[in-house]
Amino acid sequence: MRTPPTPLSLALSGTALRPLAASSAFLLALAGCGGGGSSGDAPAPPPAPTPITLTGTVAVDQAIQNAVVCMDLNANNLCDTGEPASAKTGANGAYSLTYDPAAVAAAQVAAASLIAPMVPGALTDANTTLDAAEPGVVLAEKAYVLKQVPGKSGQINPLTTLVAAGIQAGLAENTARTNAAAQLAIAEAKIDNYQDDPVFNETNLVDNARLMALVTAGALEAGAILVVSPLAAADASPGNLTTLNYAGATDYFVRSASNLAVAAGATSADSQDFRTGLTAGQPTAVNLLYQQAYLTPTGWTRCTDSISTSTRGVPSRDTFCNVSKSVGFPVFADIAGQSMADVVTAMQADTRTNTINNGISTTNLLAALGTATFRAGSTTRVRTNVSLNQPIFISNLNSDYRPQAEATTLVQLIAAKPASGVNLATAAGSLSLGLSTSDQLNLRVAFTGTTDDKTGTVQFYECKLNAAGTEASNCQATDTGNYAIETVHGARVMRFAGHAPTTYSNQISLYAEVKGTAGITNGDWVFRARQAKPTFTASFGSNKRLNGTAWTEMKKQLGL
Repeated sequence: MRTPPTPLSLALSGTALRPLAASSAFLLALAGCGGGGSSGDAPAPPPAPTPITLTGTVAVDQAIQNAVVCMDLNANNLCDTGEPASAKTGANGAYSLTYDPAAVAAAQVAAASLIAPMVPGALTDANTTLDAAEPGVVLAEKAYVLKQVPGKSGQINPLTTLVAAGIQAGLAENTARTNAAAQLAIAEAKIDNYQDDPVFNETNLVDNARLMALVTAGALEAGAILVVSPLAAADASPGNLTTLNYAGATDYFVRSASNLAVAAGATSADSQDFRTGLTAGQPTAVNLLYQQAYLTPTGWTRCTDSISTSTRGVPSRDTFCNVSKSVGFPVFADIAGQSMADVVTAMQADTRTNTINNGISTTNLLAALGTATFRAGSTTRVRTNVSLNQPIFISNLNSDYRPQAEATTLVQLIAAKPASGVNLATAAGSLSLGLSTSDQLNLRVAFTGTTDDKTGTVQFYECKLNAAGTEASNCQATDTGNYAIETVHGARVMRFAGHAPTTYSNQISLYAEVKGTAGITNGDWVFRARQAKPTFTASFGSNKRLNGTAWTEMKKQLGL
């Protein structure tokens, strides 16, 4: 998938679904012999079988144009010469495929899937498949195939393709449908029609079946293997390496996902967020290993050793710290026999996905790895994720607080930061709201008045940052706006509105109260908090990790 890729989406464009039961497709009207005439004439030949027509639509957010639908008789995911095929779909995505039951046996029809190859190419190429949602954008950069379940027609989309994958793996259709719906948290009926879901919007993602279909299409294009979990087998596979920062044997940080045993029949799998490290030869303190806190339904939570819950299958949904939700898929690459040092060096080339010594020197790490190689079963795992919600969080509990002498409540913060006290030269007296339109410009705010105990007015500023991005200066007053205080999961949170769009940042800055909570703070504090924007760009991400087998080998080599 492109990063961020052009969103894939699936839609029926209002065309009514017309499923054809396999049994009805095989019925032939045969003429019987009459009761014998006295003339002894030969009986009349039976009439030729009537051609059977299958109809439906192809969709990937909305209707797909230029798709050819064929009956994949040899199950090779190609529309071969001689296989019944439709004309190219028009702008409404509708297809009509006719076959001769005298030439294609009923058993062949029952076993075959209707497929619709998605074809990349230039917009001007009549063979390039296009989505009605974005007719001016190429649907796919890489070819992939959508399919229906064997023996059926109707809508062909990524969700029917997922069910078909489950059937191909040996599941009964009803089991494949039920399990696929469960792993994506959608209603079964949505597999065949999700057109009543809101139209996909890149600026405001909605967790629904349409988005699940989009992600499934992205998985197909990326080359992921779709899996509908049978839920029958237990699983206790080793966890993968999430992050490694290795400066030396006495200075390192490790974050890994330790998979917990999954019972047969379980619809989800749990993994534990495990972190460890040394700082100057001493065990790194817990508050430094786990610096974030999320505002969960039970209040502020430092997610120490938190359990992540994932549905079983590909794609799958994940929930972290009981609040942060995402959906995604992995793509694996075999690294057995490869040099550990070479794999690390290759990962360094893509800072977007790299999870090993990202942004720090690899000199000591590569020296420690030497010529060691990975054993059989070692893979890299590129996980592509789309966030499904935007929980409020504190990025660093150790640094993102306001001094208690300044304020321990939001009301006190308002009084402490009046616009009249702002020093434009140094930005003193104002509060940071993060980056604005570049990595060298800082949006800041100060208060100009109160309407009541929850609302009031503010002045915004744009200030220049030093090269390190740590100090603001040379501020200019820009827009005026307002603030609003609300209670979220029992915590008071302040939001701001009225400033120009912060195009450089994928996050919104807020201020929040954190009352004295065991494991989080001693006493009451005000923290700068954050929340991801509900956009596709802000929600999309990917990372490249070593699987459990590979990490076990590297950990042994590093003596960790």
